[in-house]
Amino acid sequence: MVWAALLLPLVTCDNVGWKSYFTEDSSEFHDLPLAWEDGTRVPDWLGGTYVRNGPAVLGFDGNPRRRFTSWLDGWAKLHSFKFAGDKVVYSGKMLESPNYVASAARGELVPSATLNKFATEEEEWSWLEKMEIAYKSAALTAFDNNNPALWRIGPNNKEEGIYLGVTDGPTPIRFNISSLATAGMEYPAMWPFPMTGCAHWMRELGTDNSINFRMMKGLSGPPYLEVHRYRPEDTYQTPQVIGSFVPKKKSMIHSFSITKNFAIFFFYPAGVDGKRIFEAAFHIFELLEWMEGEQTDVYVMDLRTGEVQEFETEPTYSAHHANAYEDGEELVVDLCPTPYINMRDYLSLENQLNPPELSRGVATTAGQEFTRYRIAPATATVTSHSFPNTIDSRFINSFDFPTINEGYRGVRYCVVYGWSAIDYSRQALVKKNVCDSTKDQVYYVENHYTSEMHFLPRPGGAAEDDGLLVTIVYDGPKEQSYLLLLDASTFQPLDRAYLPHNIPWSAHGMYFPEAQFPPTDFPEARRPRAAEERKTMKGEL
Repeated sequence: MVWAALLLPLVTCDNVGWKSYFTEDSSEFHDLPLAWEDGTRVPDWLGGTYVRNGPAVLGFDGNPRRRFTSWLDGWAKLHSFKFAGDKVVYSGKMLESPNYVASAARGELVPSATLNKFATEEEEWSWLEKMEIAYKSAALTAFDNNNPALWRIGPNNKEEGIYLGVTDGPTPIRFNISSLATAGMEYPAMWPFPMTGCAHWMRELGTDNSINFRMMKGLSGPPYLEVHRYRPEDTYQTPQVIGSFVPKKKSMIHSFSITKNFAIFFFYPAGVDGKRIFEAAFHIFELLEWMEGEQTDVYVMDLRTGEVQEFETEPTYSAHHANAYEDGEELVVDLCPTPYINMRDYLSLENQLNPPELSRGVATTAGQEFTRYRIAPATATVTSHSFPNTIDSRFINSFDFPTINEGYRGVRYCVVYGWSAIDYSRQALVKKNVCDSTKDQVYYVENHYTSEMHFLPRPGGAAEDDGLLVTIVYDGPKEQSYLLLLDASTFQPLDRAYLPHNIPWSAHGMYFPEAQFPPTDFPEARRPRAAEERKTMKGEL
């Protein structure tokens, strides 16, 4: 059953198929044709390549030793969907970072940094292993599992574009958009020393330039943030430096915002106590800390000059910015607040695999709501407010993984799409209208587990929501993933195609419109068998 909004209190959660949603799978497959349930509804303009990046493997060959205890630690796997009108082919391949290749060969995790600690003290790194990780850290090879997100720099074509699996480290991993084959790590210039990066790159308005930043450390002085511009002719090692500044606190930052003229950074009173990294055996999220009594620092950099202005607002934390724009002399920034400790606890396998049978009604955002910040340089103030809930839905303002029509990146906009979860397994897709909340919409299917959407604009479309939304959903009763197309305007399903290989929970994807492939290369589709049919056939064999 599909509900426009979940209005009644939740009592029990069946969680059908939930644990199978997290089944590990390192299998490789290429250009498998998919069958739409009703291909006549798929528009002929649909093209390009949609790629999901996410965890797929927690350990090796049944070896229980040193398995990851956070799903977010899982080794990365790419899944791609090449579109050509109503034709679509599906591929999957592990990202083969050096630590993954070495660990797979050994059948156990080699010394490297992780996010969460191991399950037992007996599995923890020895002193010598920690020394090896310290050496790898200096060489930027201690953490090479780029499983959260994706980006392209370089020329805007599939032959010359530099396609990257990215994380908040400074060393992304390059892959081939056609075959998904790993092409190696992209190491930055090693001096000044790059400490961190950012998983969520931004496209500079009106250009094909990319904007990102790194935390850097020179021979002396405190760490500083350096903002980079990558033009199509630039390599990963040779960006333009727009400007830099020294922040007051060492915050954990996963995203930022841009407008036509500015880049906006929120430094939250939440960070990682790096001084204890050796003591914590290089388990990064074991060092998360909240800076009591501290405000959130807001820095605004002029992308034309590198000049920086500094502001303060109330303490908060957000992994994901939604959008920002200039409103006269003021700046508007929209964030999805979440508890900072979610990074460690929410994705802990012990918690994630065991959602409550009796619903407590706890949202992933823990009661925090989508928030708008208004920065007024004239008065040096930052104010904030939440949005109305006129449709009376517990999902609509408590969402994360925001997506917009990228044609409205950095300018005044009305529509943001997001993902909302209550008690882990009650998951909904939301369409939030920040201009008129009476137009808010929710899409929910019981025991279907959803994920981040991506907006595909209709060529020539005039309205902000004129296009499609693409996402991956896991059908709990069938124990099978499917590719879902939603009409972005009506926020109703357009069509879906079940997959012959499942995609476990993943955070982010990216649509690459330039990665076009001729439909003549696509084989004919055959409808994949449901899990029950596959089990029956296996029994018959």
